[in-house]
Amino acid sequence: MKDFFEQVLKVDNSAFTIAEAKTYHAINNFHNHPELELIYIISGEGTFSIGNTSKRISGDTMIIIGCNVPHMFKFETNRYYDYSMKSGKIPKPLQLLTLHFDPNKLGSTFMTLPENNLINNLLNGAKNGLLINENSKAVAVDFIHRIENSARYEQLPLLLQLLNKIAEGERVSNLAGETEKKIFNRIDEVRLTKIYLYTMDNFYKDIKLKEIANIIHMVPKAFCHYFKLRTGQTYFDFLLTVRIENSCKLIRETNENINSISRDSGFNNLSNFNRYFKLATGSTPMEYRRKFREF
Repeated sequence: MKDFFEQVLKVDNSAFTIAEAKTYHAINNFHNHPELELIYIISGEGTFSIGNTSKRISGDTMIIIGCNVPHMFKFETNRYYDYSMKSGKIPKPLQLLTLHFDPNKLGSTFMTLPENNLINNLLNGAKNGLLINENSKAVAVDFIHRIENSARYEQLPLLLQLLNKIAEGERVSNLAGETEKKIFNRIDEVRLTKIYLYTMDNFYKDIKLKEIANIIHMVPKAFCHYFKLRTGQTYFDFLLTVRIENSCKLIRETNENINSISRDSGFNNLSNFNRYFKLATGSTPMEYRRKFREF
């Protein structure tokens, strides 16, 4: 059964669902839901935003997002080799495997049992967004396929085993860091979606403060205060993060020279690019390329 989002449900019961899709269920906007979300990006590229953090993501990545945590995926359907000229467009197929689980449907008494301590720790850690490492990812994918092919009465016990396996494994990182989490209301979600989308589509340009403030109909001073209050960082710190994330991707995946990558990522001064890049990554761009290609 396919819906509007080309989603194929593999498991659909009262506590959880598993689905394969070629389009994410929320199109390029901040949203939250009561379910824990485990998403395996089999193929595709884009940007994942949670809290005050935005990260470039690509195929073979698995992320867990906590219950009621505002987050946003902006997946790319095309790739541009030259951002400034918008040339070299190549289709980028997207394939996702997602699991949504609402622990509240099992009842508060069940979830507070000592046998579920690991799962509760996982639910708490997922409030920051968790990037799953290679070993745990392989285990998770195997369990998901086992759940898909199991009798209905076996599925929930297998799901609990899956979550325990992930919880006892080593996670790579908290994607949102350890900063204070902000609660977004619907107006915040709409405004931040507009800000994030405009930034991700135009980061390679010289974005003026008045220009980005106009996106949500604010004057620059009010915009700066609003963005810092809601995200915990200045807008230009956020813009810098998006630009550095893009440059890292280009350094890893292309043979472009560093000067071109600097321009394609929105830096009009190579020395500034080198300085900000080292502050963010601990390496110069050339050191970063060498380290990556040693593996």
